[in-house]
Amino acid sequence: RVSPALLSWALFTLPLPIMIPFVMLSGIPAINTLFLIGVIGSSLTFVFAKTLFNGALKNNIVSQILPLTAFAGLFSYIFGLILLSESLRFIPVLGLVAIVAGAYILNADQAREDIFRPFKLLFNTRGALLLLASIILGSLTVILDKMGVINTFPKNPIFVIICEQVIQSAFMTGYLIKKEGRIWIPSLKRNFNLLFLNSLLYLAISFLVLYAYIDGPAALVTGIKRLQIFIALTLGIIFLKDKPTKHAWIATIIMILGVLMIKLG
Repeated sequence: RVSPALLSWALFTLPLPIMIPFVMLSGIPAINTLFLIGVIGSSLTFVFAKTLFNGALKNNIVSQILPLTAFAGLFSYIFGLILLSESLRFIPVLGLVAIVAGAYILNADQAREDIFRPFKLLFNTRGALLLLASIILGSLTVILDKMGVINTFPKNPIFVIICEQVIQSAFMTGYLIKKEGRIWIPSLKRNFNLLFLNSLLYLAISFLVLYAYIDGPAALVTGIKRLQIFIALTLGIIFLKDKPTKHAWIATIIMILGVLMIKLG
């Protein structure tokens, strides 16, 4: 019903008035330079990640692209190797292989024509490319988010969220004015109730995930979060009349097992 950019703007902007009293009650925490790096970096990467993800969802069948979000586990592990100097281990490597195998099975019905065609479809389809770009940026966002949360004293997830969403809202407002002129305002008015509901759900998710980062490893939190694929496929059947193929369900199970193996290793 709305453009991907407007949906991102609504998720970042509409909850801000609700959040201000909570920030005032919890108080302004002490921060340091790492907090600024985490919040600003996360805000910029997630603006692009969320908008690309919205675009992929808008123009594609949910069951065909959502299992690919399991690739977040692969990219998180790679970023851990590069940025956190982690080492390669046998079980996580098996997990990486499982994720790649799941991606293959997702399009396995195309293998009769060309054994490599299931992999080629990941890069030939615009929706899959947008989603993969979103996943890469989102995996980097996870590290930056945790950096922001752990560098507030005392720990204050709601303060991190409001700082990030103010930056994201400013960025998306400028983008909408430049790219869509005044067209987006009538669209906002027509769909305000649905956009506002989405923004409240997004706020709840953001708070719960950032709160989990306080006591849990970012990799473990994101691994558990991948269970959303099962729930989203089921809700897609109920509300969107989507009909996931058997390949989609099998691929989802294998890819989630791969993510769990990465976390266990």
